[in-house]
Amino acid sequence: MVYQSSAQKAEDNQSSGIMLVTVGAIGLIGDIIFLIKNPLDMPMFNKYLSCGVMGALFVLFFVMGILAVRSYKIFKDKATEEGTVIDKIAKWSEQELTYENIEEHMYDDDEVYEKLTDKEDLYFKRSEYIKKRIMRQYVNVSEELIDAFVDDYYEKIFGDEN
Repeated sequence: MVYQSSAQKAEDNQSSGIMLVTVGAIGLIGDIIFLIKNPLDMPMFNKYLSCGVMGALFVLFFVMGILAVRSYKIFKDKATEEGTVIDKIAKWSEQELTYENIEEHMYDDDEVYEKLTDKEDLYFKRSEYIKKRIMRQYVNVSEELIDAFVDDYYEKIFGDEN
């Protein structure tokens, strides 16, 4: 599963909420007009059944839209907190996890002392070391958030090697 930040979730919920509220409101208005005017000259039973089912559907759209907009506010607050944590991790990483530091210490915890030369093996070893150091420093941060940060940070430091 791909990590999705709270900012992305907030944006998705906002756009979904606005769309659902809009469709629900327009649908309810259209349903009421259809119920009153009966432009298709439907028999009474069919008109009430159709309008009832469609009305329930549009009310459901409207309610789900409102819930999505409420979720947007929650995810927006989480995104602010997440951004603060990422900034702290980035500052710490720039000081502690430099290119030289990673290259020098990434084999310290490992029982295998041979130097890796394959780019893929190097990527996994370096990423594992960076992740381990960050998780040791920031214990209560979610692993998915750290994984996303490590991918970006790795590209920032070692991007020109690949």
